[in-house]
Amino acid sequence: MIVVTETTAEIGVTQTLAAFAADGPAAGVDHRDAVARALVDTVGVSLGAAGTPGERILADWARAESSAGTATVWTTGEKASPSVAALVNGTAAHVLDFDDYSPSMPLHPSAVILPALVAVAESGDVTPTRFVEAYDVGAAAFRALADVLPQHVHYARGWHSTSTIGRLAAVAALVRLVGLDRESARHALGIVSSLAAGSRPNFGSMTKPFHAGSAARDAVMAVELAGAGFTGNPDELEAPGGFLERYGDPDAAPVGSLAETLDERLEYWQDAWPRDWGLKRYPSCYGTHRGIDAMLQLRSEGIAGIPTRIRATLHPRGTRPLRTAPPTDPTQAKFSLEYCLASAFLRGGVGLDDFTLGAFSDPEVRSLMGAVSVAESAVPPTGDPVFQTGYTVVELEFEDGSVRSARVEVTRGQAGDPLSDAELRAKFVDCCSAGGIGVAGAERIFASIQSAPGAGFTSLIPRRTTA
Repeated sequence: MIVVTETTAEIGVTQTLAAFAADGPAAGVDHRDAVARALVDTVGVSLGAAGTPGERILADWARAESSAGTATVWTTGEKASPSVAALVNGTAAHVLDFDDYSPSMPLHPSAVILPALVAVAESGDVTPTRFVEAYDVGAAAFRALADVLPQHVHYARGWHSTSTIGRLAAVAALVRLVGLDRESARHALGIVSSLAAGSRPNFGSMTKPFHAGSAARDAVMAVELAGAGFTGNPDELEAPGGFLERYGDPDAAPVGSLAETLDERLEYWQDAWPRDWGLKRYPSCYGTHRGIDAMLQLRSEGIAGIPTRIRATLHPRGTRPLRTAPPTDPTQAKFSLEYCLASAFLRGGVGLDDFTLGAFSDPEVRSLMGAVSVAESAVPPTGDPVFQTGYTVVELEFEDGSVRSARVEVTRGQAGDPLSDAELRAKFVDCCSAGGIGVAGAERIFASIQSAPGAGFTSLIPRRTTA
């Protein structure tokens, strides 16, 4: 619980978040291993994006924009200012759509928080303990703010929560990392709130991952400016027309004082965030993962022949991040459940190679996509009508009229069914290989992050050029 000296009537949401970030108590649980896994995963998927069109364009832009600095661009090994490095690294972390996620809400926490933390940590002497503590603050702020908006209203309006809420969460994390005082923290939140943006219609384009990078960049900039005395509205989040009113819905928000609710949710999520977290097994939108798992489950049980129809039924709002129109390129295919299910059925898995132009153009996959239908239902078509955060049921209908089905609620990789250490290592090495880093180099970076989560691994990234 955050202690403030002012009377309860004067405490606002911005002040509550600033107090939590600046000098609130540390988490009661040691999350060093979880943060190390998050950092390994985030760096790995970023390195895997090296050389992709969007990463190459942005890295070239960054080279001209910031030719020197204290922070490392992960995909090139070049130096840049902390804000520019955070921009490129945050974007790269989200390019493959292989980064971590929150099962209960549409957030990709690490793609925003970690690039910002690492970029700033490179210019100071930050201990692993401090780094982990800062990540805890950011992870809690991400989910707590999503709770009070509430996020389902925010997301339904077309906002990309990773980008909008992510800016505030990353500022909170940086406030703890650099030791910014409460008043400056309030100004930093006021500054970054004015920059919040990112739209869901951009999903499937280069701009979607750019949302994560720009959120990381804006957080670094806001904290640097506030630390130097630049001002913003210190009550911006709760002010009339402020962040909560612009991006949320007061009528749908939790009953009672939002500041008190935020305080309670921050305290809860600081310890609980690892239970609402997952590392992706597949490099595609999380909305496709339950369906892929269900398809692979059916495939493992033995199937004779090609289904004539494939029905995928998801929980209410489960299709929101997905494409409704057929994909026209491999990037859009990451948001196509039709493509992912067809690929999983025919190839026995969904990996990085399935989102190349050659794989995307496979006529057999394109044909089977036409047999897939996608719908939502409040009541699953099979099994218990009660479910937790979501579900996907995949039904295969064959020419003889027989139907096979599988239902998945907990995807492989989330807290209820986590990736093993060996699987995480294999994912990291595969991503590094895709980005041009050999096994030996990947193993050194992996070991550095595992032993001391922080910015130390950046010295091991080889200098490369994408020009």
